[in-house]
Amino acid sequence: MQPSEKLIQIVQSWLSYIRLEELTTAEVERGSNAYPKIIDKGVQLVGNKLMLDNSLFKQLCSQQAAVNKSKPNEFQIAVTFPQIYIVQGRAREQKIKYLPLFTIDISQIFRGRYRKTGWDLTEFEFQPVIVNLMRLYGLEEEVAESLIVAEGILKFFSDTWQRKFSTINDFIDQVDLPDGNYKAGRQPYLLRCDFVPYNAQLKQDLRDILKQLQDAPDDCKWLVDNHPALEYICSTPLPPEHEVMFWGAFPSHAPDSFQASALKHAQQNPITAVHGPPGTGKTELFLHLVAQQVVGRALRIVRGEEDASNLTLFASTNNSAIQKFQQRFYEKFPTEHFYLDGGSQGVIKRSTLPKLQQAQDWLRATEFNQETWEQAKLDLLSAENEIQQLIEQDSFNESQQAANTEQLSQLDAQIQSLNDEIAAIHEELRVISEQQKSLGDYADFPSYAYQQIKEGLLRAERELPKQSDSIAKRAFNLINFTNDKLVFKRLANHINAAVLNTLATEHPFQLPINREGLAASQTSVNQKLLSSQQWQNLNPKVTAIQTQLTALNQQLDSKQSHYQQLQTQLDSYPDEDFYSRFYHDYHSQQVELFQRAFSFLQQETLRRKDKVMQAVETYGSALTGDGDALLKLETEPDSIYRFLSLIFPVISSSLQSIRNMLPTLHFNSIALALADEAGTTLIHQLFPLLVRSQQAVVAGDPKQIEPIINLCDDTIKQYLKTAFLEQGMTNEDYYRYAPTAKYTATAYHRAAGANGTEGDLGTGIVLRNHYRCVPPIIKFCSPNYKDGLQILSNYDDSTQQPHLLAYHVQGSHINNTNPEEIDAVENAIAFLLKNGYSINSGKEGENLKTIGVMSPFLQQANALKYRLMKCWQDFSYHDIGTVHTFQGGEKAAIILSPYQCHQEHSFWFLNRKPNLLNTAVSRARELFVLVGNLEELKRAGGETKRLVEHIEQHGEIRSINS
Repeated sequence: MQPSEKLIQIVQSWLSYIRLEELTTAEVERGSNAYPKIIDKGVQLVGNKLMLDNSLFKQLCSQQAAVNKSKPNEFQIAVTFPQIYIVQGRAREQKIKYLPLFTIDISQIFRGRYRKTGWDLTEFEFQPVIVNLMRLYGLEEEVAESLIVAEGILKFFSDTWQRKFSTINDFIDQVDLPDGNYKAGRQPYLLRCDFVPYNAQLKQDLRDILKQLQDAPDDCKWLVDNHPALEYICSTPLPPEHEVMFWGAFPSHAPDSFQASALKHAQQNPITAVHGPPGTGKTELFLHLVAQQVVGRALRIVRGEEDASNLTLFASTNNSAIQKFQQRFYEKFPTEHFYLDGGSQGVIKRSTLPKLQQAQDWLRATEFNQETWEQAKLDLLSAENEIQQLIEQDSFNESQQAANTEQLSQLDAQIQSLNDEIAAIHEELRVISEQQKSLGDYADFPSYAYQQIKEGLLRAERELPKQSDSIAKRAFNLINFTNDKLVFKRLANHINAAVLNTLATEHPFQLPINREGLAASQTSVNQKLLSSQQWQNLNPKVTAIQTQLTALNQQLDSKQSHYQQLQTQLDSYPDEDFYSRFYHDYHSQQVELFQRAFSFLQQETLRRKDKVMQAVETYGSALTGDGDALLKLETEPDSIYRFLSLIFPVISSSLQSIRNMLPTLHFNSIALALADEAGTTLIHQLFPLLVRSQQAVVAGDPKQIEPIINLCDDTIKQYLKTAFLEQGMTNEDYYRYAPTAKYTATAYHRAAGANGTEGDLGTGIVLRNHYRCVPPIIKFCSPNYKDGLQILSNYDDSTQQPHLLAYHVQGSHINNTNPEEIDAVENAIAFLLKNGYSINSGKEGENLKTIGVMSPFLQQANALKYRLMKCWQDFSYHDIGTVHTFQGGEKAAIILSPYQCHQEHSFWFLNRKPNLLNTAVSRARELFVLVGNLEELKRAGGETKRLVEHIEQHGEIRSINS
């Protein structure tokens, strides 16, 4: 199957989902007389039948024909009852909003003939409006999700209201109407479901995309490889490469290694998925990407390269995320002509158009100065050159480091060789020394004296009379009176001088006095002379060896000194390679580069002021719906966005309002799309933005709150069947592409290339460094992420104040609220107010000690809002709500009221996944307070048990009266 054919099926399934959303819209304005959305005249119920006046029927048939002529199957109308509505505002500002409990789609009857007998409503498809059933009749979330619609509307009535109604007319006559500020009547009415403003722009975009795919797929220039739209549907992101450089940084914190990995990936790939757990710096990542777009364009211009738009659009379905982006942006870079906030028509009127007008006024009032432009250009080139020199120096250092490393390796081998040689010579010296030692010490041996002694001893031996002497010898001895005494006397006289020369040495000689002594002395003298000769023979070798050792040791010392110098030099080099550290080592230079790039682009804006003013005027007129401007934007989008992005390189919008800010569906009109909170974004909501984009970075956390799907399980099963299986797609397709597959097919899952099986999160780049919450709080959330989070938040562990508190409240359930928990929350707030916290947030940046109050359940959240705003009139409306409403936000202190408190109640809604409590706890920067039945929360097991035990271990359990 061709990609275009598959996409047609997918987009059609998305439009089918939007149709379900329209049928389950919680509030429908009555509209004007000319364009009514609510019709209650000429509408009746008789038994199970809908009765319409013939004139009304013909009128609606004409409307259907007119709508379907330009937009086939667009006309959608439903009937519902009873009438429940609220009146808001006064006079011209007054709005009447109807709150349907369910809708019965009757669009098809206006394609047929009129029936006087009416139409049996039990034969038509219907959809419960879950939000209003919870709001008006107190249905709990779990009950609402499990409503049965497949068995017909009468079964639905009996299950929901716990009583039997024989006909539809019985229901409208007998059902209890809600109390309070609601107005109600027991009449049926028709409502136009195709007027829902929430989906109007998104639906039109998807219809235009579908038309492109059906009519001229070859003209879909975005339907190509390496375009983010097609990559989003069909591909899995490639892993990031390490050796990638990026230019420019926003004046905030330097990127950490995980953020840098995402920034590198975004330099080379059409779509980058970023898994950003709470407090890991997604917003800072987006701001750095903005800076890099600005730098990239400025450098292209000064280098004389082809100029192109650098328009960056930040979008989310979560207003808190948009506000945080805007707040962080202005905190660090306050400037009038850079950031254009937009979205709904209300925001466009209040903010976008006035900013465009201010830009026009500034352009008219400010003259272009060539010298200023030239200086800005030089400043930019200087900043670039400074970084380039640092890079070149780093490159030189790396080559020098490599050379030094090689030298060090060679020296190490040489030193080892010298050590081996010295060791061998030392061994040789040891052997010779041991030989010398075995001979004795003959360094000062009196060799000459001993030689004289030897000769004297030999003469004495010859002179001594012997039995073997000849007759002549005997006669001679007799004549000379020669005897032993005389011989030894003459010996002593003869060698006396020699003997004296030995006495001061280590080898003194003792004169013999008899024949035995003479023999022993001869032996000793001969041995000493022999040993002396041997010793003398060895001594030159020792000297030579010692001389050789001295020379070798000198060489060794020299090489070791050189080695130490090289090692010192190597130690001075960074441990990490260039690509692992340039983003933090050179952060200040990167920030300077961005600031100078911005200054240059401002001067460039003035240089091209005529073109920029035309673009701003055309764009502003297009936003107001001016036909000529829209036509020009349709035919010259590249030129208009190129000049517009000179003065406003950043635009923000909700994903539902992208078409308001970019009225034409033109591919690549956005240089870079930034999508936040993608884990809570439905898959189809991101697609039109990607079609318009050259590149995209999609960030979110699928471990936090999943998207809100206000459809019961029965409706979702029917949607799987009709929108997927009956259209030739598979179960696998459903879990990859269906908006209702909220655990496997969010915008984040799709961008990360997840395979559609639960638990697979694709191959997004995970940010692991956490900077927001104090450690005792975020440690509860860390196990939800593979390998955990690296907690780097500022934390004074010397403080005695706990960061986790829990108050045990027995609790009860009355009208789907827990009054005891509400009382306890009020007391907890009073305690926090006395300890420096605030309920008057204004802008969160103005008061860093703001309290937020939340509950997982809508009725409990509404009851908390009513009580707390009654107690404290300045309590911000937006600081109390369900956990879902806090997604993307943060407060200094968060108080959670879980509502459920009895063993017989199911805690499944809280415990089915860790996402809900993971979101709730991580909203608190410094204090998280749990108010509920701690015993039951522990007994329920799962995440509620883990939370209570975590607070017991790392915080305090307190009495509500303490």
